[in-house]
Formats: sequence, C-alpha cells, structure tokens
Amino acid sequence: MKIISRSQWGARPWNGTPNHVSLSSRTEFFIHYDGATPITRTGSSVPQAIDRQHQNQGWAGIGYNFVVDQDGTIYEGRGWNLQGAHCPNHNVSGIGVQIAIGGDQEPSAKALASARALYDEACQKTGRTLAKKGHRDGIATACPGPRLYAWVKAGMPAGDYDEPSSPAPAPAPAPSWDGKSFPGASAFKLGQSHPAVTVLGQRLVAHGYGRFYKEGPGPRFTEADKDAVQAFQKAQGWTGSDADGYPGAETWKRLIAAPKAKPAPKPSTIVALNSAVKPGARHAQVKELQQLLVKAGYGPIPGAYSTYYGTETQKAVARFHNKNPHLRAAGKSYDPAIGKQGFIELQKEAGRK
Repeated sequence: MKIISRSQWGARPWNGTPNHVSLSSRTEFFIHYDGATPITRTGSSVPQAIDRQHQNQGWAGIGYNFVVDQDGTIYEGRGWNLQGAHCPNHNVSGIGVQIAIGGDQEPSAKALASARALYDEACQKTGRTLAKKGHRDGIATACPGPRLYAWVKAGMPAGDYDEPSSPAPAPAPAPSWDGKSFPGASAFKLGQSHPAVTVLGQRLVAHGYGRFYKEGPGPRFTEADKDAVQAFQKAQGWTGSDADGYPGAETWKRLIAAPKAKPAPKPSTIVALNSAVKPGARHAQVKELQQLLVKAGYGPIPGAYSTYYGTETQKAVARFHNKNPHLRAAGKSYDPAIGKQGFIELQKEAGRK
C-alpha cells in the first residue's frame, strides 16, 4: 500500500499545527464523500482542492486523515497521528477517509480496495478492530452518500483487494491463572491477551486512572494500559525502570489493595468568568486573564497588562487551546475566546485552587 505524502502532492503549509493523537486513542474509521457534485478532478488536484477549501474555512488544512481517488491512489492528509477535522466529537477517536466521489457517482473497485487497505492498516497499527462508520453515523448529514454508506454497512468488502495469502496465526491459549495473584511479567506484553490484563485495567480504574481508557479495560495489553500503569507507578514515587509502565509484583500488590481515601478538597478560590470578557472587549477581568495566561506559561503578552482583550491576548488564548483542544469551541481549529470552562482550567494551571 503506497501513500502519497503531503509534500509529494503539494500540500500547503499548515495554518497552525493540528494536535497529535496517539494510535491508542483511535477506535473508529469514518468514510466520507465530497458532496452532491460529481468529482471530475484527477491526481494531486483532488487533495489540493480539498486543502484549499478547508484552509479557506479557517481550518489548519485538509481535514481528512487520508483521501482516496478513483484510481485508488491514497493521499496523506492529517495522516495517522494528527487530529482530523472531519466529524465533530469524533476527530480524536476516528480516522476520517474521503473517497473522492460526489452525487450518485459509482466508487471504483480500486478506490474501495484502497480504502479497505487503509482500514486494515489502521486496525493493525492500533492493535484493535476499529468500528466501520459512515459520516452520517457521527452527525446528521447525507455523507457519504447512499452508495458508499451501503458499502460501509455491508462490512466494507475489499473488492479486488488481495487479502493476505496466509491467515493470521491464532492467539496462543491463555495460561492457567487463579484470578488474583500476580500472573508474572509475561502476561503483560504489548498486543498480547491475558485475563489478568482485564483485572489490571479494572484496578487501575478503581484507583482513579480510568482517564487513559477510551474503551473499557480488556484482555489485550495496550498502550492505554501501559500509560495508566506508568502514571500509577509514578504516583508511588517510583522513577526510571521502576516506572516503565509494565506491572511487576509490587505494582500488582498495590493495585489489588483498596484505593487510599483522598483528603477532602480545600475550599475553592476559582473565580467565574464574566460573559463580557471576549475578544475586542474592555473589562477589568481581562487584566486578570492576561496575568493567569502568563503565569501558566502561555505568554508573552507584549506591553503592560490592561483591561483590553486585544490581539496579543487572543494569541495567548490560542496557545492555551492548542494544549487543551477539548476546551476549544466545536469545529474550530483556532479559537481566540477563552470561555468559562477554559477560564476555570487556566486558573488551575496557574496554581489557583
């Protein structure tokens, strides 16, 4: 499977940099089409036209992770590791692929074969079976059109795509385990399944490390399990090889034990944001916002602190959103307004409790 890189097809420079997304966060695979008008463009002009349109909309650049034309050529968009801009609320969990047809155009066998090859590669890279979805499964839209949507619902058959000649080897049977004691380090190898991995994940969730899981803990040891284990180990004060993300006997012992009760939270001094604090406005709380941005590391804001929410303040807020994309307004790659939830998070980052 050959993918034409951004530099090869002539992508414009990014209008800002899309956020990085780890493969462990990917759980879905979305198919899109171009809309109501049939596509007559060919070759690199296909992704170039999409790139221009999306940048004109204020996006960082082409919003799909990949684009496939009717010749079956695959073009890199956001690629495997950058956040897409193809379906609200699914741009982190979902890999978006546009098959470059529109209206009632019939997708070619080559295009479907390449899209299926991308799906198989995505499942291999993430170590899981991704959910097959059309754009309309994530938001109210006609995309990806009736023909492609029927193909998705049929299981995305490969067409003339050559399946591997030899089937994947069956997983080795899980070793006998009593369900409670430490099963040994061999149970925790990336990509390997063992019933102890499910118990490990459940105990990590019980200890407050469920944020690492996009899906519930399962029997396969993944990057999500490793990241959660490493965070738990570091919380014990361990460093170096003692906090490598792979559970040993002592890590297992502490996870199996009941979580320690957390002290009651201190009274909050976090201040609410006035609705009048927005770009272009003058308000006394703008000066406080500027001070918090600089203290939290999103400066500089040239000039003295003031009550005016100007361009330099907006740039600092944008830097905050680049680090906290979940607080950015839906559908925006650049958001100059802090928002109430963003202001709360900013105060926490600046040390206010």
